[in-house]
Amino acid sequence: MRIRSALAGAGCLALAATLIAAPAQAAGEAKATPRGAKIVVGGLMAPLTLAVGQRGDVFVTQVMGMDPNVPFIPRLSRVDQRGEVHHVKRLLGPEGELVGVAYHRGNTYHVETVPRKGKDPLSRVIRTSPTGKRTAVSENLWTYERENNPDRRSTYGFTDLRGTCKIRVANYQRAANRPPIFLAYKGIVESHAYQLEVHDGTIYVADAAANAVLKVNERTQEVTSATVIPASPITFNKKLEGFIEETFGGDFPSCAIGKKYVPEPVPTDVVLGPDDDLFVSTLQGGAGEVLPLSKIHRIEQRRGPDRVTIVSGRMRGTTGLDRASNGDLYVAQMFGNEVSVIKNRGGKYDKTAKAAKVFSAVTPADVEVVSDHTLYATTFAPGQLLKYDLKGQR
Repeated sequence: MRIRSALAGAGCLALAATLIAAPAQAAGEAKATPRGAKIVVGGLMAPLTLAVGQRGDVFVTQVMGMDPNVPFIPRLSRVDQRGEVHHVKRLLGPEGELVGVAYHRGNTYHVETVPRKGKDPLSRVIRTSPTGKRTAVSENLWTYERENNPDRRSTYGFTDLRGTCKIRVANYQRAANRPPIFLAYKGIVESHAYQLEVHDGTIYVADAAANAVLKVNERTQEVTSATVIPASPITFNKKLEGFIEETFGGDFPSCAIGKKYVPEPVPTDVVLGPDDDLFVSTLQGGAGEVLPLSKIHRIEQRRGPDRVTIVSGRMRGTTGLDRASNGDLYVAQMFGNEVSVIKNRGGKYDKTAKAAKVFSAVTPADVEVVSDHTLYATTFAPGQLLKYDLKGQR
C-alpha cells in the first residue's frame, strides 16, 4: 500500500510518475528518535522541504494530510526554537500545491501551483518578505515548459524492444488508461517545480517533471534553462516488473526483462557550490523508488549547460540535498531510510564517490546544514523536523 501525494504525477517509472509515494506502514515502523537526533517537532503533515532562517527558525512545506477523506490545504509553516508551529501561508484550497522553500536575506521563497480550468496550471515562485508581503518573482513555469520543453530531445522508456515483445508492451500500455511511459517516448510537456536555491537575484529551480534545472532572474521574472539533466539507461528486471504490476495491475510482459529502459532523471533538489557549480539530486523516476539508482549530478555552469557529471550514485530515492562549506554533500534518501554524506575529496568528485550513512530515519525528505555543525532534516511519514549534531562526525 502506498501513500500518494498531491505532487504525484501520472506514471510509474517516469515521474511523469510517482514523485512521492512513501510506504504506508512507515509511521508504524518509526523509532522514537533516530540515534543522535532530536525531534524538534512532530505531527507535521508530509513536510517535504525545509529551509533554515534566522534565529533558529526553520521553514517547512506541509503538502498533504494522511487521511484521504479529510481535505488538507498545503501550507508553508515556520517552526520556532521552542518547536511551536506558525503558518506563514496557506493555499486558497486543497486543489493546488505548495513546495520548495528557500531562505535568502530575510525573505522566504517557495513555489505555488494552482490548477486553472481549460488552461495550464499557474506555477510561480513566490517571495515573502519579513513583513509578510508576497511578490511573484517568476513567470509561469508551466508556460515556459509549454513553450520550450527543455528535455524535448531526450528519449525515455524501452529503447530496444522489437517484434512481438514490443507489440505486447504496447498492448499493456493501451489497456486501462495506463500512461504512455513504457514504449520509447520524447520528453513530454509537464512541469513540476520541486525545490529552489536562491543566490543574489538568481533563483535555481529543480523541475522534477521537466527534467531540467531552470534559472529565474528575480528582477525581471524571466525563466531560462540552466541545464537538462541527462538520462541514464538501466536494465529492466523482475523487481521493476513487480512494481509496475503493483502500481497499474495486470501482467506486464516478462519478455521485457533484460531489456534497456531509460527512466526520466527527475531532479529533486539543487544547491550552489563554488565557481557557480550546481549540485543536483535526482530520483530516477519510480525506478529509483525500487532500486538504488538515484544520483547526484554536478553542473559546471562556467563550462556550458552540457557540462554535467555524476558525483555519486547507487542511492535510494534522493529527495533532499545540501552542501557544507567544506564541500561535503548531505543527502536525504527517502526510500533508503537514511541521511547520508558524500565526502569531498579535494573537489575530485567522480561517479565512484560513495554515500556514507550519517543516521537512519524513516522516509527523510529534505536536509540542510547550518554552520557546518548542525543538520536539520524532515521526515515525510511520520511528519517530523529533526535536528542532528554533526560535531565529531567528520
